[in-house]
Order: sequence, then structure tokens, then C-alpha cells
Amino acid sequence: MVTARREHFGKLLEPGLRKIFYETYDQLPSMINELYNVQTTSNPYEEDVSIGTMGEFPEFEGTVEYDRMYQGYNKVYDFPEFAKGFRIERKLWDDERYNQINKRPAGLALAAARRREKDAAELFNNAFDSNYEGPDGKELCASDHPSKAPDGPATRSNIGTDALSHASLQAAKNAMRGYTDDRGGKISVVPDTLLVPVELEEVAWELIQSEGKINTAENNPNIHQGKYKLIVWDYLEDDSNWFLIDSRYAKMFLNWFDRVSLEFAMEEDFDTLVAKFRGYMRYNAGWSDWVWIYGNEVA
Repeated sequence: MVTARREHFGKLLEPGLRKIFYETYDQLPSMINELYNVQTTSNPYEEDVSIGTMGEFPEFEGTVEYDRMYQGYNKVYDFPEFAKGFRIERKLWDDERYNQINKRPAGLALAAARRREKDAAELFNNAFDSNYEGPDGKELCASDHPSKAPDGPATRSNIGTDALSHASLQAAKNAMRGYTDDRGGKISVVPDTLLVPVELEEVAWELIQSEGKINTAENNPNIHQGKYKLIVWDYLEDDSNWFLIDSRYAKMFLNWFDRVSLEFAMEEDFDTLVAKFRGYMRYNAGWSDWVWIYGNEVA
């Protein structure tokens, strides 16, 4: 029987711990891919620049009318670093305390997934906070989104204050169907996703699955039945706020960039007989336009 040299015990552990790490991470539920346009990049930063829309398409009267394209708002994504690690002492390996050892990569994977999910939800948790400005200088859900177009509307709104109900869901849908672009032209916004915290899961499910209107004696047909995908997110912090989303536009304007995908690595210290393992990742998320969402900040 070959006895492993003491300075190699970390390398012998690495394949098994790496497998536990990635298997644990891959099995954890995440809403990031459900909501964001997830991309990878090798650039030190990414910049998303919006371009102003065209005006009305006029009738041809002998000469083509040329419109002016102008730059809208821009969003720059830089990529902060995130890292965390754990240590394995040689005596744990000598004593075959694998139950204790194997919990550590699983815990590291859980911590990494939790950080990513928390950061993804932060955009929604701060959607009504003026301290978290988007490219246009306003919070994600605001009553006064500006326009750079000289012939456009002064401001536009994507915010309400109503608790989730049949009537408020209809009002939010109507508001989104009435969205205009920065020059006042109609936008084909069709909301198809309802995003709620855990506390609103039951009422949201009833609203979009019931054949008749809920809590009404007449039980009239329910216009919302089957119209929306329901996303219930544990990481939404307010138990009353809710969001209606057009997922098609969200995939255009709600971005998640992975600069360095989550990686697992190790290093062994010869003198201290300690193997060190760490996870590392770089990413960022944000939005370049708000027309994909309507938020209700419920008092």
C-alpha cells in the first residue's frame, strides 16, 4: 500500500471536493436566468448605449424624409471581485473525517449562490429607492422617467401603489400596454410575467389560475387566467411590493454579465500542513431601459 506524502493530501482531496462544490452549486435554484439576459464577457467593462427611436413613418410625397438618430442614456458595467475560501487541516484527512470535510465545499457553493441571488434581487429590492439611480438618473420604477428627445414626452411613469388584486393587476397591465417610447410613439409591451415575494404567492396563484374572479359572488370569468408566468422569489425583501414584467423586453434591457464564472481552486501549504480551497467570481448586473417592468410599491 502506497502512503501519500503529507504535502500531497490537499491534491488528493481536490477532485472529490471540486465535484461536491460544482454539483451543489448546479443544484441550487436560481431566478437569474429566468429574469436576466445572462451573458459572458472577456472585456474589462461593458457599456450599453441606447439609441433614440424614430418618429412617425410619414406618407411618401416625392422625397424621403430622413430622421435624426441621437444617443440616449448609457450604462457601464464594471466587474467587482468576489472570493471566499476554507481550509482543511491534514489531521482531518489522516483521521478520515470526510463527513466534516465534505460539508465545506458544499457550504462554499451555497455561499456563492446566495451572494449572486442576493445581488440579482437587489435591483428589484431597490426598484423604488431614489438612491439607486439607473442610466436616466431615476430609480427603476419611477413616475418621472425623462426623455432626451426634444419632441418627446416630458416624463413617463412605470410605478403604482396598489396591493396585488384582480383590479390592480389589470391596471398594471393596462399601464404597460400604454407605454410610449421617448418620442411618444406606442410600444408593443405585452406583460407576461408576475414577480412576487413568498408572502404573495397564494393570492398571485389564485389571480392567474382561477377560472372566475376571486372573492366575488358572481364568479365572472377571470381575464387573467393563464396569461402570466408566476415567479415567486425568496430574495424579495418587501412582503407587499410586486412587479409585472414583459419578459421579451427584459431579455433586451435587463442584463447580467459574468466576467469570470465561478471557479474552484486550491493551494497546499507545506509548512503548516493546511490545504486552502477558494471560490472566485466576477460579475455585475443592471438595466439600460425600464420599459420591461411596472412596479407597485405598496404602502
